[in-house]
Amino acid sequence: MIHETLHRARTNSSLTLRALAKRAGIAPANLSVIENGHRDPTATTAERVARALGVELVALNTKGRVTAAAAADAIKQAPSPQIAYRAFLQLANDLAAASPFDRVILAAEQPGTTNTRWDDAIAGLVEWLLGQEHAPVPDWVNDRPGDADTPWEPQRTNTPLALHADIRLAPEPLRRRGVAIEAQELIAA
Repeated sequence: MIHETLHRARTNSSLTLRALAKRAGIAPANLSVIENGHRDPTATTAERVARALGVELVALNTKGRVTAAAAADAIKQAPSPQIAYRAFLQLANDLAAASPFDRVILAAEQPGTTNTRWDDAIAGLVEWLLGQEHAPVPDWVNDRPGDADTPWEPQRTNTPLALHADIRLAPEPLRRRGVAIEAQELIAA
């Protein structure tokens, strides 16, 4: 959705809504309703906002697959740990099923931060699956190094479970970030 893309781009740029509106020459209230999905921008307005952010809006055929940016949004907004984990596994399945070129496309847009260790998990997953195809890894992946000294395993239920995944069985990019999700768990049946 265009409003999500514009919102992520603004958030990733660290611009306030008012600062971006001023740069784009539109009213802050108009930008707010666009970012919140209450109104679709005209093509001209979307282009002005994108230009003010220094980004290019490109229409891509994702073939119904989720992007890393959309998965991060879904994880951040998930009402339960199970739904967050499902969104992560959907990203893993979609990336694994995609051609090398499509993997790069699905990972190209920098996701907004979830402000959780999910950010490390998403970066590790993207690095692992793009690396399998010797595809280029977006810069945002390298900007999320994780914390190998503090292992983390995602909560899969409403009640937190003791760490039970063997981090030694996690793909190297996840393990290096301290994310304990075993490779077997990321491979679709």
